Amino acid sequence: MNIALKIILVDKNTGRSAMLRRALQDKGHEVICRMRDSSNLQDSNEMTHADVLIVNADIPDEQVFANLIDINKTKPKPIVMFTKESNSEMANSAIKSGVHAYIVDGLEENRVQPIIDVAIARFREFQALKDELDATRNQLSERKKVEKAKGLLMQHNKDINEDEAYQSLRKMAMNKNKRIVDVAESVINAFELLE
Repeated sequence: MNIALKIILVDKNTGRSAMLRRALQDKGHEVICRMRDSSNLQDSNEMTHADVLIVNADIPDEQVFANLIDINKTKPKPIVMFTKESNSEMANSAIKSGVHAYIVDGLEENRVQPIIDVAIARFREFQALKDELDATRNQLSERKKVEKAKGLLMQHNKDINEDEAYQSLRKMAMNKNKRIVDVAESVINAFELLE
């Protein structure tokens, strides 16, 4: 049993989009927004609570890819693209713009659901990697702040070593009931004010 999805569909071909809408409805999904082109895609994505975006374009142009990049920056979601023709440049543009399933000349009703499933799985995997990368970057940034604060404390008081500087930061953090990185930022800011 599939979970009912809310879908934004971009397709200028009325007959083809009607067939796709029917295939989606047969699987319990709802096309909550159908657009002839991608020019207002960002607004539609912001206003709706769509789960998936399907772009059906004979030959996608650079504007479509630019709009998809904007979607991925602001409110990312699984993106499926069906196209009539392709070349390596188009495929690369699709990947760079965040398309999770790129299907060339393969819009058949019985294939739509498995393609959507793959796009959702890829999207979730990508989001998990992105979250992990963001967490790692954040930890690195916090560690740099703590290191800088330790360095400033050691520079200010020549009698303390690195471990003592860290223990000093740790003690301040415990006394103020704050995270050590927040105390480190305060120390850095205080030294910058003094300079």
